[in-house]
Amino acid sequence: MTPPERLRNLLLRVRESIPNEEFCGVGVVVSADLERLPIASLCTDANFPAQQDLAEQIAECSLYSRSCHDGFQIVSEQWQLVQRNQYFAPFPAAECRELIGSVNVGSRYMAARFGSLIEGVVCTGLLSERDGIVVFEGGLPVD
Repeated sequence: MTPPERLRNLLLRVRESIPNEEFCGVGVVVSADLERLPIASLCTDANFPAQQDLAEQIAECSLYSRSCHDGFQIVSEQWQLVQRNQYFAPFPAAECRELIGSVNVGSRYMAARFGSLIEGVVCTGLLSERDGIVVFEGGLPVD
């Protein structure tokens, strides 16, 4: 299974773990190099969830009723949660932005898309009411 396929399956399992009334969207970055990521913690005092399953951990970090539920969850190449609820602010070079063009989407969508262009990022994905599950690799959505 390719990393984008694995991320899509993970996001499906995350969605199944979040009750409808608790769902507000999820963003995930799979990265081989945390040092290259433009991230900052949105909740420095939040503990990592105790669940062993990655989908459950990500779901727990994304429940709307929790004070800390926003941002992107960062997953290592080994498919372990390594950073939770991160402000993720990628901004690629102008030529990369021109390749993507302008589309009518939200900021989490564009962060995931631009973020998939960062060296060391394996793939990114998001789960939203509007877009469903979208996975990006190299700046492009992967079917």
